[in-house]
Amino acid sequence: MNRIPLVLLTGFLGAGKTTMLNALLARPDFRDTAVVINEAGDVGLDHLLVEQGSDSITMLEGGCLCCRAKGALAPALANLMRRARQQDLPPFKRVVVETSGLSDPAPLLEGLIADALFNRFFELAGVVAAIDVRTFMGAADQHPEARMQAALADRLLLTKTDIATSGETRRVQEKLTLLNPHARQCLVQPGTVTMPAFWPEILDLPRALAKPHLICSPEPAAIATASLIFDGAIEPDALEDWLDHTINLLGPTLLRMKAMLNVADTAQPTVLHAVQGLLHRPVDLKAWPDEARRNRVVLIGRDVEEQILADALARLAATGRRRTAMRKVSYQ
Repeated sequence: MNRIPLVLLTGFLGAGKTTMLNALLARPDFRDTAVVINEAGDVGLDHLLVEQGSDSITMLEGGCLCCRAKGALAPALANLMRRARQQDLPPFKRVVVETSGLSDPAPLLEGLIADALFNRFFELAGVVAAIDVRTFMGAADQHPEARMQAALADRLLLTKTDIATSGETRRVQEKLTLLNPHARQCLVQPGTVTMPAFWPEILDLPRALAKPHLICSPEPAAIATASLIFDGAIEPDALEDWLDHTINLLGPTLLRMKAMLNVADTAQPTVLHAVQGLLHRPVDLKAWPDEARRNRVVLIGRDVEEQILADALARLAATGRRRTAMRKVSYQ
């Protein structure tokens, strides 16, 4: 069964998340989308509602669904799946979860990945953060949630660039690069955001990791990142041992792991996500993005030394190199 991709849309107060969603929901290529609003209070989607009532699920123009969730996300997703399977609702192909502006995305991701229903029916497509270039510097200095939203994102959408100076935009881009050197940064204008600009593809990962060496962030917010690209096939047992050791070692300090791996005797690349010590069910892509079949891994940690992340990546890379060496010996 094909699982439904889910994107977590985050961003600090006033960053323009709802405005962005409103624009996307009006586009034909955003049909068949369920939007879960994880927000306490009203949200600015009223002008798109075509069906009112006390139901927590509302039909939107273009065939989309809006579901309001207070607290845990898993029950809202379960309700969507139940009603879609009972044909009370039209089927949907993707889900966007819009979080509160004051939310730390790490516990939300942890709650989803720990949920059995989520692992059965959904796959994490990525985290998108809306970044207000006019206010982000102050928000990041004063609010750890703003830093976490940027640090855990796969894609950073810089909003309000039309009313910001080029200097303001540049300083925000430099700050974001320190917080999260692996995320793709996109400048978006009001009402013009498109599906390709918004929706992170898993294949963002190899484009983000352009150099085959470690990249560590000296950001003083106690958030460290490291990434590595390396060759060689990884034996399943060696991968399992590495995952057990790394997750047990880092525990909740491992905010996020993203990996595209060449697992031995598997034709397709294997994609892994982990959040705060919890591993999401692996996903096999249909094909490699290139012929090199290179492994790519990103680790994002909090209150952990960068060298510990680098050492963990080096241990995994060593297993790939050992497999390559064994194959070379066998051919002689």
